[in-house]
Amino acid sequence: MCRWFAYISPTEPCLLEDVLITPKHGLVKQVHEHFLPGLVHHYPEDIEKGDALIRARNSVSNIDGVGIAWYTSSNADYEAGETGASADGVAKSGLRPACYRTIAPPINDLNFRSICANTETRVLFAHIRAASATPIVHVNNHPFTFGRHIFMHNGVVSDFSAIKRTMCMKMSDAAHAGVLGGTDSEHIAALYMTHLTNGGPVESFQNEYDVQEMAVALHKAVADVLDCQETLLGEKKRPNSLNLCVTDGIKLVAYRFRNHSTQEPPSLYYSTKAGTTLNRKYPDNPDGEPAATSDKSRRPIEKHGKHIIIASEPSTYQIKDWHLIGRNQVLMASHEGKVQLHDIEIEDAWNAIDPSVDVPGAKP
Repeated sequence: MCRWFAYISPTEPCLLEDVLITPKHGLVKQVHEHFLPGLVHHYPEDIEKGDALIRARNSVSNIDGVGIAWYTSSNADYEAGETGASADGVAKSGLRPACYRTIAPPINDLNFRSICANTETRVLFAHIRAASATPIVHVNNHPFTFGRHIFMHNGVVSDFSAIKRTMCMKMSDAAHAGVLGGTDSEHIAALYMTHLTNGGPVESFQNEYDVQEMAVALHKAVADVLDCQETLLGEKKRPNSLNLCVTDGIKLVAYRFRNHSTQEPPSLYYSTKAGTTLNRKYPDNPDGEPAATSDKSRRPIEKHGKHIIIASEPSTYQIKDWHLIGRNQVLMASHEGKVQLHDIEIEDAWNAIDPSVDVPGAKP
């Protein structure tokens, strides 16, 4: 499965290098190594001792590319003259996403490393990909951008090729036109944008929506997928793993879901403290080693702004700073930095059978 990392704060920027590259278990190290407290109690070298099913949804090598999207005010800062209209004719204010995606492994991509060493942001999405049946090309890399909104996913839509056409028929014209690649993830993103904008035109992708509206739209997109599978596959439908994350640069919603009665989705964690540890301006160490408290140039930890990190795996080995998002839960982070965690409302009919486990002797 893929791995992803999201950071959002109303006031506190992070340096991309500090959160993605420097830590011993930063995102770029999760290509081959995994750390899953609460699911598999281990350090990377002990993963084979964990539950086989959890390993199957978390321990694939993520070698098929990297993508990052960070929010910046640069676009809005360069409005055309005094008209208030930007170069493309659409007035903008506040933060908008910049995006870099490549199929190169992140640790050896010099462009990626240069961007990370010289870019700070208050909102960051980053993703490393393990391709599932779609081509390894940069347009298939997450995050996916729709106006001011970005989307990323870890998991799989089961039997995607069988339901893809029907999924497309549920999309608005504007959302369908925004799909540039062939992944199941980008198609879920288009369904999300369809519901978020109530089928609006491409101009509506620049609008801001309430965090509750974002959560409802994400839930409806998942319901669309399940409806397609029920209609086209019936009893042959299989469980999906859908760890989804969306933001508009101000608010964030994360969704950890698997429609099976007992199985866990891929791992997903959140933290409201690790940002301090991951910021070199503050006196702490992401790898749990003694902090250099004698350095008078460091800022007091109390000065660090509110933030939340949502990630497939903890970036630090300070387990106390991280919380596992429960199976079938949704996390909402408001523009003030308030975090809410709720159970996802699931209909009994949504659950599907996993042939590899639930049917003795059946082939996966």
